[in-house]
Amino acid sequence: MSKQRTFLTQVIIPVLPELFPTEEATQYALTNPHVYNVEHLVELCLAKQGGYRFVDADGYDFTDYSDSKTTTVNDKTLVMTVGSIENKIGSLRISAYNPIRERIDFFYMSHQQLRSAALPCYGKHSYKERLLARYNAARDDYNQFEQYRVADFETLAKKSA
Repeated sequence: MSKQRTFLTQVIIPVLPELFPTEEATQYALTNPHVYNVEHLVELCLAKQGGYRFVDADGYDFTDYSDSKTTTVNDKTLVMTVGSIENKIGSLRISAYNPIRERIDFFYMSHQQLRSAALPCYGKHSYKERLLARYNAARDDYNQFEQYRVADFETLAKKSA
């Protein structure tokens, strides 16, 4: 299963059924998952379920000043990277596609936790910051990042600092 299809089935279609009003529309989405901007649809889902508005401002995505990031665990290195976090001014809501388990894992970090976990990038992007976590498939956890994992998408959407 692909990242897009997994997001559609596990998050987007259940939270935004108005975008898929018929079985035909749902089947079209699942047959053609790459047609959809999954990252933006996840932002809309977070806003709907969390009770805040999507604003897409500099440093935050939502009216509560939090930001959404969508990422993927690398299936070869098992590393999860969340980039471009240097300008974030609030908490971070992370939705990570895990291709090993074919599911989405969710993480919430307060701004203070984000600042203490941020790592510098190197080379020509040395002014940027990122988060790194390594997925341990045998234990089904994210090592030091596990402390930020939340149970499900609804918890991610409704959590506040």
